[in-house]
Amino acid sequence: MSDRTVGIVGTGPHPDKSGHEGYSMGYRHARSYEAVDGCRLTACSDVDPERAADFGDAFDLPNDHVFTDLETMLDVAAPDIVSICTPPSAHVDLVETCAGHDVVHAIHCEKPMAPTLAASRRLVDVCDDCGVQLTINLQNRCRDTAAEIKSVIDDGAIGDLERIEFGRRDLLQTGLHHIDLANYVLDDEPVEWVLGQIDYPEEHVWYTNMHVEAQSLGTWAYESGVHALCSTGAAMDMVGAQTNRFVGTDGEIEYRLADEYRIRTDETGEWRTVGVGGAPAQDSAMADVVRALSNGEEPISSGETALAATEIVFGIWESARRRGRVELPLELEDNPLEALIESGELPPESR
Repeated sequence: MSDRTVGIVGTGPHPDKSGHEGYSMGYRHARSYEAVDGCRLTACSDVDPERAADFGDAFDLPNDHVFTDLETMLDVAAPDIVSICTPPSAHVDLVETCAGHDVVHAIHCEKPMAPTLAASRRLVDVCDDCGVQLTINLQNRCRDTAAEIKSVIDDGAIGDLERIEFGRRDLLQTGLHHIDLANYVLDDEPVEWVLGQIDYPEEHVWYTNMHVEAQSLGTWAYESGVHALCSTGAAMDMVGAQTNRFVGTDGEIEYRLADEYRIRTDETGEWRTVGVGGAPAQDSAMADVVRALSNGEEPISSGETALAATEIVFGIWESARRRGRVELPLELEDNPLEALIESGELPPESR
């Protein structure tokens, strides 16, 4: 089989011109594809001509494979795989365009999925209807370390898993990775309910137009009886900043999204660091996209698993809106946090 061909949509600025300390997601995707056997980068598209040209120069793309229009890129370059690296407000339109084109067989889309829960579901539904593989860039579940932690827990090294905890800056941008890892370790089993509270004292926006809470406290329960607890923002250190903590009856594991983890069992009472190694998370995610597409297998980070993690975030916001526990799956279409802000309930007029 010939190499899979890849097109990047939403190149973003050249890292030297980025306002995010050299961070540019389109370039990260491209470099990771270049590290994967069995695929090659052949085209890019960005509505900003200068950004598209800079990207083409950086990756030695021919001028006639550098575009400012997505449909033209699909017609001319005909990539098998499309990576969408734009802000989430554009995801639905772009995914629909790609999934509906005959040449596209797989879409790898940045997270968050979309601004509302209905739009997030739409990404999954349209790809299912078109027979196109959808993956969302929750890349940390693709790490070798995540697989080993899951195996160690499944083997009973810390007894029966009882609780998962994490602390992070916010839910939708950074915390989503940790929610997704909790789901992954539990074989993506369904969540029964979510309970949460949020604080939004002033405007706090990501991706130019998506609100995120300034602080939150959330908990949820899986069908197996395992509970999860998260704290974001000002109190994220309460449960361990930037860490997934897996607490069992006989010990615990801590994982900081790296190529190692640490484990403590009741038998020894001491922490032990375990190095795992493996490819960088982003490279592993792109390798999984290509592997799943070529072998006709389910990808590790599918649209369905990403939607489940996304629903927990919206569930915490919805619990805050209802002032009570909510059952999953959620029967809502909108974005509860955005609705609270637009209604005037957040931020409060006085503290």
